[in-house]
Amino acid sequence: MRYNAGNTAARIAVNAARSIAVGVVTGIFITFFANTVSFAGELNDAHPFLILLMPLGAFATYLIYRKLGEAYRRATVSAIDTIHDWEEGSSPIPRTERINPWMGAVAYIGAAISHFTGASVGKEGVGVQIGLSVGELFTRIERKLSWWGHRGREDYYLMCGAAAAFGSLFGSPITGVLFGMTFATADIIRLDALFPCLLSSYSAVLIAEMLGIHKMTIPSYACLGFSLGNAAIIIAFAALIGLLARLFIYLLGQFRSYIASYGHNQAMDTMVTSLIVLSVYIIIYLFTGTTEYTGLSLDLLYRAIDGTGVPLYAFIVKALLVFFSISAGFVGGEVVPLIVTGGTFGYAVASAAGFETAPFAVLGAIGMLSGGTNLPLVCFALGLELFGYTDARMLFLTVAFAYLTSGKTGIYQHQHMVLVDRLRGEDA
Repeated sequence: MRYNAGNTAARIAVNAARSIAVGVVTGIFITFFANTVSFAGELNDAHPFLILLMPLGAFATYLIYRKLGEAYRRATVSAIDTIHDWEEGSSPIPRTERINPWMGAVAYIGAAISHFTGASVGKEGVGVQIGLSVGELFTRIERKLSWWGHRGREDYYLMCGAAAAFGSLFGSPITGVLFGMTFATADIIRLDALFPCLLSSYSAVLIAEMLGIHKMTIPSYACLGFSLGNAAIIIAFAALIGLLARLFIYLLGQFRSYIASYGHNQAMDTMVTSLIVLSVYIIIYLFTGTTEYTGLSLDLLYRAIDGTGVPLYAFIVKALLVFFSISAGFVGGEVVPLIVTGGTFGYAVASAAGFETAPFAVLGAIGMLSGGTNLPLVCFALGLELFGYTDARMLFLTVAFAYLTSGKTGIYQHQHMVLVDRLRGEDA
């Protein structure tokens, strides 16, 4: 085949334009979404009585997804399956039946309801669904424009959307690139998608910052420096965090399964579970006078890092509220809950052992996320970009050993571990 530099340059330019377009559109939508979640959280903090609307919010979310179909809840799973089909060169299910561009809009409404009523959920799950919906929208537009000629691969569009969403949500473009390349197949880095994911993530972060997106702001703290003694302590701590992440994922699945199998009336199950969450919130508020456990609960993380302090049992309460909130049907995501749970657990361990609390809170947050997502390299980048951990050696030990002890199951259902399965002699 004759090499044609002109055609190659044109193809690169077209792919760059596609990737930037996905990033810009996703960045705009993610900014609107993140600011909505922030506003809803602030409104709930200012008016604690809004948690009384939690059963109504859970029922409204149930009605939305019942009307539209449970497939709308599974946008991330559907996208992961589609990416796998492209990797394997087959598509047994028509792609148009899997992903609908409106999934992102529906998830946005569900997340707004969740945070308005104070449910203990995150935001990145819905954010990624928004990015995936943008990617699918661009795929469909190209299908309609038959005169366009060469069409972009759907898996690239989906990975670009995921990269742009994750990167812009946290203001971490490198993290976004790595997330887009690995979230579907955790033990394979899709280097073929490096160029499009890089352009999408960086352009999304740039446009989101220009538009004033609300994002996490980590307090300043002193990092734990590298030494043999500190390394041994961190390895043991990270292994413990990995086991905690494993327990978190297991209990979340058990809560979901139990609620789903408890009765034959899903609406009633939703109402009962939401009433349990509401009762726990009321009890916490009566005893502590705080609403810190509602919504994202980022104040708990900030206090664990800045030295103000949190109750040693905070990670248990937060985890239980996450289990009940997600089981009740509220939508949002598990990434921020993992971060907050890990951060408050790290603070508790450091306090009990007499260590400096801030670095353990940070490493606990990142390690918990590494174990819960099976994406240690993504979490390593997030630790550098968002948390500003200056000793990369300690950070890498944390994400590595947390991942190694957490098991294969993570928050992203249908996520493949192809090479791991092959090495273990299992079917990939």
